[in-house]
Amino acid sequence: MRTKPSKCHCLCLGRRNTRYTSYDPGLSIGVQCVSTVTENAPFKFLGRKIDNIGRTPSLEGIVDSFLNDLNKVDSQQISNVKKAWIYDNYLTSRLNWPFLVYDFSKTLLSKLDAGVIKMLKLWLGLALMADSSALFRDRNSFGMNLKRPSELYKHLRVSKRHILGKSHDDVVTSLPKDNDAPELESRLQFHQQFMIGAQNNRVGLGSSKKVQDTDILKSFIRQDENDKYKIHAMSLEMQNDWLDMGDFCIPLALKWRTLIHDWSPALLKFYLNAFQMTLPDQSNLVRWGKGTEKTCYICGKAVGTAKHLLVGCRVLLDSGQYSRRHDRVLEIIRFVREGTRAIKSNVKPYSILKAASDWTIMMDTYEKQYKIPEDICASASRPDIFLYSRILKRVVMIELTVPWETNIPKDHAIKVNKYYELTNELTRNRFVVDLYAVEVGARGITAKSLYNLLKDLGLSRTNINSFLERTSKAALVGSFQIWLGRERNLDSGGERITRVS
Repeated sequence: MRTKPSKCHCLCLGRRNTRYTSYDPGLSIGVQCVSTVTENAPFKFLGRKIDNIGRTPSLEGIVDSFLNDLNKVDSQQISNVKKAWIYDNYLTSRLNWPFLVYDFSKTLLSKLDAGVIKMLKLWLGLALMADSSALFRDRNSFGMNLKRPSELYKHLRVSKRHILGKSHDDVVTSLPKDNDAPELESRLQFHQQFMIGAQNNRVGLGSSKKVQDTDILKSFIRQDENDKYKIHAMSLEMQNDWLDMGDFCIPLALKWRTLIHDWSPALLKFYLNAFQMTLPDQSNLVRWGKGTEKTCYICGKAVGTAKHLLVGCRVLLDSGQYSRRHDRVLEIIRFVREGTRAIKSNVKPYSILKAASDWTIMMDTYEKQYKIPEDICASASRPDIFLYSRILKRVVMIELTVPWETNIPKDHAIKVNKYYELTNELTRNRFVVDLYAVEVGARGITAKSLYNLLKDLGLSRTNINSFLERTSKAALVGSFQIWLGRERNLDSGGERITRVS
C-alpha cells in the first residue's frame, strides 16, 4: 500500500519562545511536504474539521458561505422560479452534512431562515409583508412545501440520533441528546403501541411496508411546524383564509414542472399574493402608506380590495368580465364524443353517463344561450350545462360558480336552492335528475364538489388531477386578466369603462 502525501497531516507541539504551541516540523514524503495542522488549515476527522488546538471551525462561516451561495444563484441569468428550484433541490443538500455533525444555535438558524425567506420572496414575487409560512407549509395547508433550514436541521438531528443509537459503543449511545428528544421519543412510543397496528388506508389484507422510526419522528416535526404556522395565522387579520378552506377546497398541486414550464412568473406572483391578500390593491396601498384613496378604481363606491375587484365589482359584472372568466372555466369541460371508443381498462369505473348513447349536451355561455326542450321540461331556467338522455329518462345539470374561496359553502347552497323548482319539475316528468353545483375559486382553488362531479362522470384519478389543474389555471388566468385591466377595463364592445364618480 503506497502512502499518499496529499492525505497526510502532521501536528507537532513544543515550547517556542517561552510559549507552548504548535509548529511546522518540515516533514516530507519523498519530495512532497506533509501539511501541518494549523488554525487556518484544519484537517477532517470523522466528518468534523479540527484545527491545531482541537477547535471546530466557526459555524458562522458555514452560514455565511451558504448565504453567499444564495447570492451567487441570484446573480445567474436564469428565471427566478428556476433559482428557487436550485435552492430547494441543490443548495439545501449542501447543509445536510454540517447540520448532521455540528450543533447550530437558534441564532444561526434564524439567520439562515431570514436569508432564505428574503431570497425566496424575491424570486417568487411574494410581497415582503406576506406571511412567509406560505413558502414552507405543506400542500395540504395550501403552501409551497419548500425546505426551511431550521426545520431541515431538526430532521437531520433525528437522523443523527437514529445513527448514534444503533452504535454498539456505549460511549456513543450515551452522548447527550437534544432537548426535544424525550418528548419525541415518548410520542414515538405511543404511536408504536396504539397507532401502527391500526388500519389507516385501503390496501386491505396482507403485509405493508414498515415505516421507519426516523420517518415517524420527522412526520411529528412536520406536524409541529404546521401547527405553529396555524397558530401564527390565527393572530393575523387578513392572511388566514387557508385555515378554513381545507374543509371544502382542494389545494393546488404546485409542481415544479408546472411552475417552470406552464405558469408565467407573473401568474405565479399574482397567485401567491392574491392568496395571501398582499396584492397592491387600493386598500393595501393605503395600509402600506403608498396611497391615499381606498375607493375602487372602477365602480367608485366600494373599498378597492382584491376580493371586491375579482368577484364583487358591479361594473365588472355588468360588463361581462366575470362571465367571460366563468365561460373560460366552463370551456375546459370536455365529454367523449358520440361514437368515440372508450379507452380500454381492466377497471370499469362507475359513470352516470353509462348505459346510454343518446346523451345531448347544451351549454349556457355569455355569448350563446339555450332553451330546455319542451318535451323534457317547460322552464326558463338554464343551468350552465344541461345533459339529457331520452332513453334513460335522465338529466344531469351542472352549475358552475367562480366565487371567492371562503364564500364557496354559501354560494353552493344558493345554487342548489336556485334549481330546486326545476329539479322538482323534471322529477314530476319522470326524469331521474342529478344536480351538481360545482365551484372553482377566483384564485384558482377548486372545490371538492368539482372532484365529486368528475368522479361520478367516470374519470380516472390521473384524468381528474389533470382536469383540476386545467380548470384552476383557467380561473386564475381569468382573474389575472381582470387584475391587469383594473385601470384600463374594456367592455365587450371595446369601449373603456368609465369610472362612476
